[in-house]
Amino acid sequence: MTDSKSPPKKKTAITLPPDVLEQLKAREIAGEIPSVSGHIQTLLQREQEAAEVDAVLARLFPGERPGPEHLEWAAKALGVGASTGESNAA
Repeated sequence: MTDSKSPPKKKTAITLPPDVLEQLKAREIAGEIPSVSGHIQTLLQREQEAAEVDAVLARLFPGERPGPEHLEWAAKALGVGASTGESNAA
């Protein structure tokens, strides 16, 4: 049974170092990630979202990155902790 709301998926194979694959499988068994492929899909989605955010910032702040005052305002507006200027989206 497939979820009609999720887009169709196709399979592919990727090659990972054995230790990385072992760590991912251990995290899957521990319930930390839904599956190896699901985790990789989430990471790729985050990377795409971060690229989209970077594109918006580049349009809003051409030639410069937001300064500390912008990051502080954004952190307050979003209700998050102190801003470090680093993205943890990826």
